[in-house]
Amino acid sequence: MLAQGYVVTDSHSPIVLYRRAPQIRDIPGEAAVSVTVNPRAEILRQQMPGTIAADTPVLLNHPAQSTTTIDRWASIFFGLLFLPCGAFIIAVALQLIPGKKNAPHALIGLIGSFFFLGGLFFVVHGIHGLIRRALYRRQIAAQPAQPWLADYHWHREGSSFSAFQAMVSRLAAAIFWYAFLVPFFWVGITQPGTRVFLFGAGLFALVGLFFWVRWAKMMRDFLHHGNSFLVFDSFPYIPCRPFQARLRAPRHLDSIEELTVTLRCVQEKYVERGFGNNRSTEVVCFELYRDVTTFNHEQLVGAAHSYLPISFRLPDNQPTNHLADTPPTYWEIEARGGDYEAYFLIPVYRTV
Repeated sequence: MLAQGYVVTDSHSPIVLYRRAPQIRDIPGEAAVSVTVNPRAEILRQQMPGTIAADTPVLLNHPAQSTTTIDRWASIFFGLLFLPCGAFIIAVALQLIPGKKNAPHALIGLIGSFFFLGGLFFVVHGIHGLIRRALYRRQIAAQPAQPWLADYHWHREGSSFSAFQAMVSRLAAAIFWYAFLVPFFWVGITQPGTRVFLFGAGLFALVGLFFWVRWAKMMRDFLHHGNSFLVFDSFPYIPCRPFQARLRAPRHLDSIEELTVTLRCVQEKYVERGFGNNRSTEVVCFELYRDVTTFNHEQLVGAAHSYLPISFRLPDNQPTNHLADTPPTYWEIEARGGDYEAYFLIPVYRTV
């Protein structure tokens, strides 16, 4: 049973759950807007222009296009805080810099790699963002009537979903989680009076089993269905016109009893939660629009060795793709049924 005030608007995962926002504090320099909250976080303020209606659903466990909540120069400067620290610690572990060591070289190197790789990620992410923004401005100035050329690297034949890449990402998250716990286990085992570190690390290790369960499910799904591809019948798609595409049948499509296909417009926001020193920022996916169609088992059996035709009507009162923005707005097709799950970006743009 749900707590009072919450409403489930979709029976299929990712769960769409929302309630009205409580009284919240302003973020300096940002316009006041009404947002929704999900059960995992209190959504305080949006950090980009525009408003979202108070009853706009929030997509939980939805794969976001944003990899982090800071971009370009901010990401570079943030990464530079950690990159030299990590390099120094690794140099100490490799005995390139002399100094007293109270832990094994491998453990020191592991801790240093957390700082170095984390800093390197943010620096590379920021540089990539700067280059992408510069290319976008150059392309949109050269061909303003074709914004899709600058917005995203589209393939005119269609959009792909890599179940293998999703599975590998989940595996990397599981490995990182346990690698992060190694120093705490070492302290709790080797240092007297520090059993609390051992118990805490053990508790988080049990929590981390969720990553391995999720990874095993994704591995099974990949081996069963493989990767997926959505073939575009036209390019780009224009608002207020039909959307027609064909889903190239994944392996064992006829083993699915029912397949739900959702046309969705998603707007991501960087949202703060908490107060004072406990504030943090996360990526939240808002569902601005959705339309759903369902295929029964007989229809899936008929398309098991060919293509499954998909058809919707695109609305005219919703934003188009802005994938070059940070955070982005985009249209997607979600296909879900049984143990099959896939997401496809689709090119929805207005022509000038």
